[in-house]
Amino acid sequence: MERIALLGGSFNPPHVAHQMVALWVLATGRADRVWLVPCFRHPFGKKLVAFEHRLRMCDLAVEPFAPGKLAVSRVEEQLGESRTYHTVRHLVDRHPDRRFSLVIGADILAEKDSWYRFEAIEELVDVLVVGRAGHPSPPDAPLLPEVSSTEIRGRLARGEPVDHLVPAPVCRYIGEHELYQDADD
Repeated sequence: MERIALLGGSFNPPHVAHQMVALWVLATGRADRVWLVPCFRHPFGKKLVAFEHRLRMCDLAVEPFAPGKLAVSRVEEQLGESRTYHTVRHLVDRHPDRRFSLVIGADILAEKDSWYRFEAIEELVDVLVVGRAGHPSPPDAPLLPEVSSTEIRGRLARGEPVDHLVPAPVCRYIGEHELYQDADD
């Protein structure tokens, strides 16, 4: 049975730590493939650049990986919402021939009570946790570099370089489309 790890997020923008998480999942054999799942609408109303921009940046971020190992899913656009439970339930029902897992950062462990039906998610799929700086992590969770989309957007709004934090094709796309030039983006 093919094992798919779901890596969801705003991807506003996607960055090198997202790629590192995907590489960790694949390299350690925790899944056969990773699907990036950009949220269509943020469940807490967080302002995001247009879904199509974030989707295209995700497509660019997966290019360095072996064909078929990392893909981008439009499932939340198709569902019209961004509730992890609904996304996972839909995928599990639609693909009974696949086994899904959900990749989360250790910061989510402290917030899981605020998530819609987190316990039901844990019943549907395995949850893989990656370490985040400043948050307690399970002992087997890798601690990844402290990179955040919030920091990247702030640097871009201030005109500071981000080429060390964002995959080169994504960085070019951001420049070509003049994204994140304002602090409000």
